[in-house]
Amino acid sequence: MLSAINLAHIYFTRHFFKNYRLKSLSNSHVWALAAAFFLTCYFMLYASKYGNWDAFAMWNLHAKFFYHPELWKHLFTSKLSYSALDYPMMLPTIVAFFWNAVGSMSPYVPLLFAYGVMLTIPLYTYFALRDEGLKWLSLIALVIFVTDNNFKQIATSQCADSLLSLLILMVFVQYEKLKGLINNRAYLLGFICASCAWVKNEGLVFYVLFTVGFILSNYRLLPVLKKYLTGAIVPTLALVSFKLFFAPANDLISADNKQLFSLSVVLTDWSRYATIFKFWLNTLLSNYIYALILVFAAFVVNRRLFASMPAIIIALLLLGYFIIYLVTPHDLNWHLYTSLYRIIQHVYPALIYLILLDFKGPQTRQHLALLS
Repeated sequence: MLSAINLAHIYFTRHFFKNYRLKSLSNSHVWALAAAFFLTCYFMLYASKYGNWDAFAMWNLHAKFFYHPELWKHLFTSKLSYSALDYPMMLPTIVAFFWNAVGSMSPYVPLLFAYGVMLTIPLYTYFALRDEGLKWLSLIALVIFVTDNNFKQIATSQCADSLLSLLILMVFVQYEKLKGLINNRAYLLGFICASCAWVKNEGLVFYVLFTVGFILSNYRLLPVLKKYLTGAIVPTLALVSFKLFFAPANDLISADNKQLFSLSVVLTDWSRYATIFKFWLNTLLSNYIYALILVFAAFVVNRRLFASMPAIIIALLLLGYFIIYLVTPHDLNWHLYTSLYRIIQHVYPALIYLILLDFKGPQTRQHLALLS
């Protein structure tokens, strides 16, 4: 009935629109809308209503406890040890907040939030590159995200990996826009970077690495450092209070895991190195071929990128992941199989942005001229 009324309304008022043209709709908006359309179609066809197992048993379960103010402390019972209770709680608290806003634990709240994050990552990358005058490279970024099934599968899972990758991407975009300038952008940079630590434990590693790198790169610019650290205060306090007063010990560093402390045995077990290396290679070739192509292109065109502060931070973060797999108390193959394809995703959008942005440099244009 409502559809018929809407169609009739459009028909009888059609003369109001006959001279209207979408003059304000630029090409950049058209490409962004096209990408959003294709991603939306994928999400509607393939996204599960309740997300994957981790979303059901961890992230949305945590949100259900936060939805009830009188019950949230019961979340930390030992009976839920499988639910990664030491994980930071940004995503569950966001979901619980909107559940309280709508008055029910509707499964569409985490579903729509995952959809929003999924759209934001490619569009944010696209417009960040457009702002730098990189028209065609920004289109390449859109094509990569739209055609990357691994990115889309992780984005529809309702887990925190896509949210963390979005925040890490935003950190590097804001860092590139700051570039040592004394302005209030440093407040935002500090807040976003510290928020990474409030999303996942992996985000805490990134927060520490980036903060150290930022301080070393800007130690002479005290006003910038003060603003950055000031912006980081609130998320940092939220994380510290959670870790000190509520979260149980992480399973990777628990004293009960004796394997972790047998470092002399683990570090000399060359079969573990071989297993990790083969799994990483297979994962990169099957799920992150776009990243490999871009890294190879950057290596050919402008190797200076790999000596930059963002590249070093990403390399150290991946090295940290490698070390965690090396000393994990869990079954190594299980740990790799259940997490590697997701944790590389944390830096994947930022890597795409940084490499495409680097093609703007004058040394890159000179190199391309020589190759042509």
